[in-house]
Amino acid sequence: MMFRRVAVATARVACAARMYTPSEDLKKLYGSNFENATFPLNIVPSDSTLFAKFLYKAAEPKSAFDAVLKDFDAIAAVSTKLPVFWERNADVENIAEFKALAPATVFTLIWMQNNGMLELIPAVRESFETYVNAQKKKAVAKIYVNDLKDASVAEAKKVAQDLHKGNSDLNGYTLEFKIIVDKEIVSGFAVDLVGQYVNQAKGAEASAKISGDDVDFTNIPAPKISKTIWEDNVETEVLRKYIDQLAQYDAEEAKNGV
Repeated sequence: MMFRRVAVATARVACAARMYTPSEDLKKLYGSNFENATFPLNIVPSDSTLFAKFLYKAAEPKSAFDAVLKDFDAIAAVSTKLPVFWERNADVENIAEFKALAPATVFTLIWMQNNGMLELIPAVRESFETYVNAQKKKAVAKIYVNDLKDASVAEAKKVAQDLHKGNSDLNGYTLEFKIIVDKEIVSGFAVDLVGQYVNQAKGAEASAKISGDDVDFTNIPAPKISKTIWEDNVETEVLRKYIDQLAQYDAEEAKNGV
């Protein structure tokens, strides 16, 4: 279980011009023993599970689970438009597109950011969805195919149905399908139903194999350097700043503890 290293549930979280005041309900929930409360099923404890548990308990009184799921969709859409390393450089509460998110979602994002864990957002979503699906008595089969119109989708659904029927733990659960496009699959499919995995997918095979004995290593052409849309050395500068930030965080932890 994650140690709550930065408490965003204090009266205020402030640094420079940054100011965030969570609601009393969220502060009360954060200060409670929510992670040991009752949940629809057990998931192996982890940092992402802890955040998901908080979101679940925040949404539970009003059954606002769908609102949080929509928030995750919004976060995923916005993340593709934000600058590189936005997780470390931007204040979550100041991102315009995040202002419409539910208060519990904003609270959790700030909590995650204060602990340098915003990269866990996809894992938090997966854990949260698992709790919600269990609460709604839904068993979601993830079907991986090359194309949504692939003929193997029907066969994959049949496999998922057989897995569902054969799992006594899923008695009373409604089976639903989530089709996921995976371009690494050339033919066939893969099915994942609550940890039960069936893989009948085939990937691309090399059209020709080159033996090391056939390669003349004394006559290898010089690599062709492709210019990026960025100015020269910008990539190096961005990476340098990122590494400097990491070094600063390490130094602060060594001095002040975590």
